[in-house]
Amino acid sequence: MFLTSSRDRLNTKMDKASSYLKWSEAAADYDFKMGFEEWKKSDSCESYDYRAIRHRLDIIRDLRMRRDYPRLLFTLNEGIHGNLGGMGKPSLYNKSKLGTKSLIHQYLNVLTEALDDIDQAPSDQISDDEKEDFFLRASHCNGRSALMLSGGANLGFFHAGIIKALFEQNQLPHVISGSSAGSIVAAITCTHGDDEFLDKLDPRNMQMIEISETKRAPSKFGAIDINTMVENIKLWIPDLTFEEAFELTGRALNITVSGLMPNQAPRLLNATTSPNITIRSAVQASCAVYGIYPPVTLEAKNSENETVPYLPGQKWIDGSFLDDLPAKRLARLYGVNHFISSMINPAVLATTGNPDKRESMIDNILQSQKRLVKLTTLEAVKFSRRYIRVKSPLINMMQYLSYNILAQDYTADINLFPRSRWFNPFNLLGRPPAKVIKQRFHEGERAAWERLEMISNCTKISRKLDNIVDKNGWKLG
Repeated sequence: MFLTSSRDRLNTKMDKASSYLKWSEAAADYDFKMGFEEWKKSDSCESYDYRAIRHRLDIIRDLRMRRDYPRLLFTLNEGIHGNLGGMGKPSLYNKSKLGTKSLIHQYLNVLTEALDDIDQAPSDQISDDEKEDFFLRASHCNGRSALMLSGGANLGFFHAGIIKALFEQNQLPHVISGSSAGSIVAAITCTHGDDEFLDKLDPRNMQMIEISETKRAPSKFGAIDINTMVENIKLWIPDLTFEEAFELTGRALNITVSGLMPNQAPRLLNATTSPNITIRSAVQASCAVYGIYPPVTLEAKNSENETVPYLPGQKWIDGSFLDDLPAKRLARLYGVNHFISSMINPAVLATTGNPDKRESMIDNILQSQKRLVKLTTLEAVKFSRRYIRVKSPLINMMQYLSYNILAQDYTADINLFPRSRWFNPFNLLGRPPAKVIKQRFHEGERAAWERLEMISNCTKISRKLDNIVDKNGWKLG
């Protein structure tokens, strides 16, 4: 009884925490009182190959102590694995509230220190050419992380809390993608400097302002009218192209848009594929929910810095319809091999369980039923598209969008989900009150806090390699 009471009290303390410091203090207290500190100190666990990690840790530690840099380089050349022995598995972070096995933390700390040793080794032991070759290869092979923000209408304030929590703990990836509502938060983050964007994402500044000068268009399903939407996008996001934003912030913004016609492939817009497109037009297109907001013609700045239509014969709609989490494209463009998703898409929340969460037998049964319903629906839509011909463009488009929504993969290496999964669909496109915005923002912060140790561990090596490469001015091929 005492244990249950203490657990409930500490859980309440974590829920009400106003900062990561207060949350982590409560989480550490929880782990201590629930006996999880002993679990952390013990290497053994069936979830990972602790023997392989301990063996490699001892070798690297010994070579560092003896300052045998050539052999240390040879050992590191055998492979720098961010998931050695399965140490990045979610199950290793579901046991306790804060952190995981001490062995994993020790190994990652010693490995990053060893990388510093190689970088600073005397040139008579390791030449500058050898260092450059090693770090460029290691960085390329190890890859880097990306944060993907899903669609989700006015639930997107959850993403703003995620961004704030990650940035404050120096865990925000430089590669960020956004679809629909996620595109707004991603664009604000990537078009303002470090000293500005958190203020822009503050719940007090994210409430949509009614634009009285504009002529209101009729709204559907309680949706915010299109003119108000466009004018607020202009208030939140400066008039920059993708290339200009990257030069300003160094963050690689990616926004997905879906083609209005089925023969238009979805596009991932960024400073590499579409440097001259204006971010405002990309966000407006990615937020154009089919049947509610009109499709959008993208805009770009030409050589005279004039804003002109981009591919004027094509129109674009909501990016989450066809490519909510564009992992494959991000991997190809940036060498990303580790993905963090902030998932607030209501269709996904209703049908997809959090793969990182430890679930009970009843939860597993319910998720199996959901997967069965989803698969059955997907096959039914696929059958109807292939064999049932209808002349209605609207029905054909709905079949096309439904199929692609159901067929997408909505999971990543680390998945950040809200606790609540059920929302009134008739309220999703409206203007939420300030209290609700604040609640969703804090829900995002809390979801990130619960996974910060996992994110830190899984990205520690790539961040160290990128820092060394950038510091030395080396260029990845």
